[in-house]
Amino acid sequence: MGKTTLAIDGHVHLYPVYDLKNAVESGVRNLTDQSKKINSKVTPVWLLVERSDANFFNQIYQSPNQYENDGVKFKKGNDGLTIVVEKNKKPILYMFAGRQLVTKEGLEVLSLVSNLNIPDRQKSIDEVIQAVIDSGGIPTLNWAPGKWFFGRGKVIAQQIQKKSINEIFIGETTLRNTLWPEPKLIKQARKKGFPVIAGSDPLPFKGEEKGIGSFGFTIEGEFDPEQPAQSLQNLMKSNGKDVQIIGKRNDVFTFARRQYKIMMEKSTRK
Repeated sequence: MGKTTLAIDGHVHLYPVYDLKNAVESGVRNLTDQSKKINSKVTPVWLLVERSDANFFNQIYQSPNQYENDGVKFKKGNDGLTIVVEKNKKPILYMFAGRQLVTKEGLEVLSLVSNLNIPDRQKSIDEVIQAVIDSGGIPTLNWAPGKWFFGRGKVIAQQIQKKSINEIFIGETTLRNTLWPEPKLIKQARKKGFPVIAGSDPLPFKGEEKGIGSFGFTIEGEFDPEQPAQSLQNLMKSNGKDVQIIGKRNDVFTFARRQYKIMMEKSTRK
């Protein structure tokens, strides 16, 4: 075990409409390409943040052989939190379980590198954050369009004020388009020293898998392939201040198109 540079997409969803092989190849290529200025040799990582209506990680974990495709194979880790993707018998990607949890306040807390699952809108943000910490995971306050204003914005501000920089991360995604300046609350969190991570946040539409890995972050430290989940948890908790953002957010036209699609998709779920 030695120092490794991990190139991480910190906000990955997987959906049945995706071509999984295409998702893997695009995600690995994007993360590798986006990291070249920092390190030419990186280990690609996906942090899954599945919604309450999705359980793709478990499907792959329980039946990895069913998802083999043209030399791309899935190998489940012993910790219940890791899937190693291999090609030509070599690991090309580490996928980690995680959830996108919705609090009573209607805010998103990501439970990273954790199999914790809490029904949406059943617990307060304080209760959800503590539950993620208790599970060994990494709680991340996820910025989302329109959700950090007014009353909910005050809730986030309170968390930034009262939580220590070792308790929570702040999450950005491609959906803060390039014309949208950095939100005030993210600036405050960054100034206080909270680690800010990033992810692609692909939507549940065919073709969105090509964008996985287009926005993320790198972190360097000790990573043990024999204990990947535990070593990643330790690395992020101890070296969070050294995170470097890679890739790009959406331009305003891409953002508008994707936002319209997700609004339509949400209306069908109600």
